[in-house]
This record gives sequence, C-alpha cells and structure tokens, in this order.
Amino acid sequence: MVYKRINYEDLKANLGQYVDLATSAMGGSIVAVTDEFFAPATRMISPTPALHAPGKHCETGHWMDGWETKRHNRGYDWCIVKLGFSGSIRGFDIDTSWFTGNQAPAASVDAAFIPEDGNVDDAQWVEILPRVDLPPTCHNVFVLEKETAVYTHVRINNHPDGGIARFRVYGQVTPQWSENINEVVDLAFVGNGGRVVNATNEHYAPANNVLLPGNGENADDGWQTKRSRIPEHSDQIVIKLGDKGHIFKVELDTTHFKGNYPDKFKVEGTNTNNEVPSNDAEWTTILAPSSTGPHSQFYFDAINHDQVFSHARVSIIPDGGFKRVRLYGVRQGGQIPSLPLSNFPFSSIIAEPLTAEKYAPFGEVIEARQTIKVTSANQGTASKHHHVAKVTNAFPNNSGNINLCVFRSAPTKQLPFVVKMFERHPYSSQQFIPMTHGQTRGYLVVVCLNKEDGSPDLSTIRAFVASPTQGISYRQGVWHHPMVTLDGVTDFACLVHENDVDNDNCQEAYVDKVIVHVPGFHGNAKI
Repeated sequence: MVYKRINYEDLKANLGQYVDLATSAMGGSIVAVTDEFFAPATRMISPTPALHAPGKHCETGHWMDGWETKRHNRGYDWCIVKLGFSGSIRGFDIDTSWFTGNQAPAASVDAAFIPEDGNVDDAQWVEILPRVDLPPTCHNVFVLEKETAVYTHVRINNHPDGGIARFRVYGQVTPQWSENINEVVDLAFVGNGGRVVNATNEHYAPANNVLLPGNGENADDGWQTKRSRIPEHSDQIVIKLGDKGHIFKVELDTTHFKGNYPDKFKVEGTNTNNEVPSNDAEWTTILAPSSTGPHSQFYFDAINHDQVFSHARVSIIPDGGFKRVRLYGVRQGGQIPSLPLSNFPFSSIIAEPLTAEKYAPFGEVIEARQTIKVTSANQGTASKHHHVAKVTNAFPNNSGNINLCVFRSAPTKQLPFVVKMFERHPYSSQQFIPMTHGQTRGYLVVVCLNKEDGSPDLSTIRAFVASPTQGISYRQGVWHHPMVTLDGVTDFACLVHENDVDNDNCQEAYVDKVIVHVPGFHGNAKI
C-alpha cells in the first residue's frame, strides 16, 4: 500500500472530510490485545486528546493516557480494534503525545473484514500500512494513496513494545441500508454514511460530533463556535447525506448547551454529485429560521419534502453550539409517507455502560468487585467475592423449585432496538451469567420499575450495555425486557425459581414503543 507521511498541520486539508472509524465515540472497541501492563488499550481510541499528567502514578508506574505495554518484548505487541462502523480507510494518526522515551518506536497496521457472526481468530489480515517509524511525543499522520476496501477491524502492531497515546483511523462509513427503501431513516447519521464536509468555525469542538450516535457526555462532544461580534453573523456546517433522499423531520438536540445554544437555526438543502457543493450551488429551504432553547430536544416538520437532497446546510444564528442534528427521511426512490409523521416525537433512550451503582434500583451486577466482602480461597490462588447478588424464592406455600438452566441467545438483527413489551417474575429473582469465551462485546439490558397498580412505569425505564464479564440479577418483580444479545450467539447460565403455574413464573405487559439506541453496535438509524 502506497502512503505518504504529512505534517499534523496538514491533516485537516488531507483527511478533514473523513471520520475516525476507530474512536469509541463511534462505537470502536478493543477486542484483543497482547499486553497492556502499563496502560489499557481502550485509552488509545478515546475521542479526547491525550492528557499529560506529570506526577500521577498507578500500581504499575507512571500513569499514561494511551496504550503502553511491558518492556523487552522479543517479538512485537498488537491490538485489534473493531471499528464503530465498517468502512473504507484513507489515513491514520498514530499519536505518541507525552510518550517521551517510552513510545513504540515503530508501528504497522493490518485490516480485515469479519462478518457479524464471524470469529476474529479466523480473520484474513491484509497489511494496509507498512512498518513506519514513530518519533516521541508527536502526531504521526499517514495518508494512503487511495481508499482501501471495506473493513470491520484493524490491527495495530507495536514494534516491539511501548506506548501509543491515540490511534485514529480516518475513512468513510459504508452504510448497511435496510432492504426496505421506504423506511424512514436519519439520512445525516454517521452510521448511515453522513459526514460534515465543510464548517465555518470549529473553535471549541469539531462539527462531525453532531452526527455521532447517542447524545454524548458534555458540551465538548457537540459542535460549538466562538462568539461573534459581527451583526447578522451566522455559522454553518454542510453535511453530505449518507444517500440522496427526501427530508421530512428535523431534530436539534441542545443537551448540555445551557447558555451557549444558538438563538435560531435553519436548514437548507441542495442536490449535487460533488463531494462539497460549489460556491454557486442553489440552496432550498428545508426549515426556516427557528428558535431553540437550552438543554433540550426540538423537533420540526420540514418543508419542500418532495425534493431530493444530497447535502444539508445547517446554520446557527448568530453563533453557539448544539449536541446533535438528525434529518429524518427516505432515500431517493422511497415512498413519501403521510405527513407530518404521526409517530414523532417518539420515545427514545440511549443505552449506557452497566455499573452496579446505576443498576442498583433494579437488582445487582454480578462481577468481581472490591466493594463487597472478599476473602482468600483455594490456598491463596483465588479471591472469593461473597454475596454478589440476592437470590429470592418467595413462592407461596414454598412451591418454587430452583431451575439452573442455559439460555442460548441469538443476536438481534434490529438496531436501534425497539422495546414493545416487558416481563417480570413476581416470586423469584433471576440471574443471567454470560458464557462467551470473549467472542462477544456485550448484551443489552432494559429495565423499569412498577407503577402503583403494578404495571410498567416507563418514566423509570433504563437501558444498559453489559460487558461479557458482567452477569445480571433482576430483582423479584422488576420489569425487564427478555435477553437481547448484540453481536454474537451467547450462552447464559440462568438461575430462577419456578413452579407449575405459568402466571406465577412470568408475567408479560405490552407497552408503547420505546426506541433504544445502542452506541457502538451496528444498525440503521430508523424510527
């Protein structure tokens, strides 16, 4: 593969119209690594710049913001990253910031396409960046002569050992469109191939953030411009849609923008085959200037929805920022539904990483935590973590019998996931412990509490992504969705008490549709 090394200052000009396919903000994840003794590989795909922390130490030595392996490797270390979305690759930034003498002296990159039901151990790796030197504490940017084929995984090889602060993989998402061309989707969503190809100002945060999954953690993962003192000023971004189409609905999310949201914003569209619309492109109004507000989501009906657009220009007046923008419509050739859309705004939530603290109202997380009683076991070769979950058998007349069973769960083909029903076990807790051999990244847990009448209280609904090293315990009587595996067939050991009365064992309730967005797991942005 032919490549060239460029200065970091030239990254924007060469790779600015591509997205970082590996970042955890896009759902990139670490699936295998040879060694991470000094610092975990997950830091290497963080969306934020590497931090310098002089004087900060951890158990293994100086704390480093990146991936760092042990010394004296006789071969080389490597790390496999599953891209947030499959795509073609055009360049890299292998950043050694703050690694002043402990950086990896050289690196190379391989790539592979692994189907969702495939195994990383069977991957056919192709070298896409040969071995390159990595000087200390600097960005190392490489641009490939042409885009690669479509890949799902990359493997960065660390020759022979050391540290890498950040690993950026710049490319274009290859969207996985539904076979139903009439389906309403977010045409701007990064997972559907949407990209920001031009921005007037990115003083505080890059504009591509507004197309990411979920709604982020704070204002830094939205788009925000500097203050303007010029009368009638406005800032704009131009979005190349994932596919040409009709736009019916606009969503603007100002979450975390409490005093710096724009006064107004508007949306226009154009249709061109150019990557970036020319200066003389004709723009058609999709949404006239409309008022916004702080820390909220706003929904607007689009106009001129009979026209086909390839790009959208979003203007904020006069300046400020917002978290996300969604442009819902159908791809060119799809049927225009009855408008306005009847199911908007819809109820939606975003799945978050599972922690014991957040899950406490619904049950327990089964994992080896230090916050519970721990004793030595097996002649000192193991630690025993006691009472990780409460096992309840409250059947009347002591009629409940223990059932230790195995659930084999196939992965969902529907993402975002649509919740339409819940179940609960009125007299028993229920524990699920995954047995995945490290071949899956996690599973989805959706729960809610009871109303006074015993029905599901959707105001308390929460969704969590559990890792393959976490088990889950549903407390007696807690409403939960049946198990949802995300990216591979998973066996679960299940412990539950049952009797011979179906309604004693499990009760079901159907609810209004709730959309669960699961950042990092593939699927079309549908409504």
